[in-house]
Amino acid sequence: MAYKFEPRHEVTRVEDIVVQVGRTGLLTPVALLRPVEVGGVTVARASLHNPMEVQRKDVRVGDLVRMQRAGDVIPEVVERLEEPGHKRRAPFAMPSQCPSCGTKVIQRGPYALCPNQAGCRAQLKRRIEHFVAPEGLDIDHLGTETVSTLVDRGVVRDVADLFVLTVENLLRLESFTEHSARQLIEAVQNRKCVELQRFLYALGIPEVGTAVARDLADHFRRLEAVRYASRQELEEVPGIGPKMSQAIHDFFADERHQRTIDALLKVGLQVMELSTPTQQSLRGKTFVFTGTLDHFVRSEARKRVASLGARATSAVSHETGYLVVGKEPGQKLDAAREQGVQTLTESQFIALLRQAGAAV
Repeated sequence: MAYKFEPRHEVTRVEDIVVQVGRTGLLTPVALLRPVEVGGVTVARASLHNPMEVQRKDVRVGDLVRMQRAGDVIPEVVERLEEPGHKRRAPFAMPSQCPSCGTKVIQRGPYALCPNQAGCRAQLKRRIEHFVAPEGLDIDHLGTETVSTLVDRGVVRDVADLFVLTVENLLRLESFTEHSARQLIEAVQNRKCVELQRFLYALGIPEVGTAVARDLADHFRRLEAVRYASRQELEEVPGIGPKMSQAIHDFFADERHQRTIDALLKVGLQVMELSTPTQQSLRGKTFVFTGTLDHFVRSEARKRVASLGARATSAVSHETGYLVVGKEPGQKLDAAREQGVQTLTESQFIALLRQAGAAV
């Protein structure tokens, strides 16, 4: 049995509505709020998602609104509150041009997009932030302000430029001292050798989060194999269907993305291949994990089965051989029962590893 409490609601005023440009060119209206504490966190901005959502809720600058943190995490405006006698401002309208680069905005369903992927600074900043994030290359000393400075001053025009930065380049910028410049250069150079799954995530491929990046890496094991895979080959990866395979295939077929990958490899970035397991005692088996394990973190358990020739995936399917069940399992356990997948306790999993020749 699980209990969920209603999200805590607070009332505040919309002081402005600005438009944020994402790494894919998506324009998102954001409400700038009079700071208010919600569940112990001070909130000063909240996404309004898309123009249709703003119109549906009829949120305008100066309005009094009720807000919450969706899932106790993401701030969102729930509704506008009526204020009898309050003179409201004009309805919010999305810009016809990108607020960052001035390119004419195009509509795609309910969304507005800046099509200038190559020349929009805002998109480049968001792509770099995604590239260096903890789930990606995990490069320290590259926060939002630093990335913004590097792009605005023309020091970095693509992610590959990060790897050819010099102390001299950075010292020309007012925000860097010799110490901070050397720290950043060292942090970047230390990440010149990166795991395949991190690199795939860092590229910002549509539909590819951390779990799918790991599944792609486990299946193909080499960057070139993923990069030139056909749609049919991509769909052989458990959990990847036609829509996702199309998005991944189109990403790697795009000349701009090809140039970015080639430039990264040219400046010395090394994407590590996954070695072929020497022991094949679990070859052909597919494992999925759910819940918390006592003797392994999830990533270590995945590596153990991979070292024995098996594959670890993130979703239960008809190809799943075993579901390893830890404490507080999630919906994967229900899916396994529905599909008749064999379940293992952690002790049974350890026994299977030992039987397969692993030292546990």
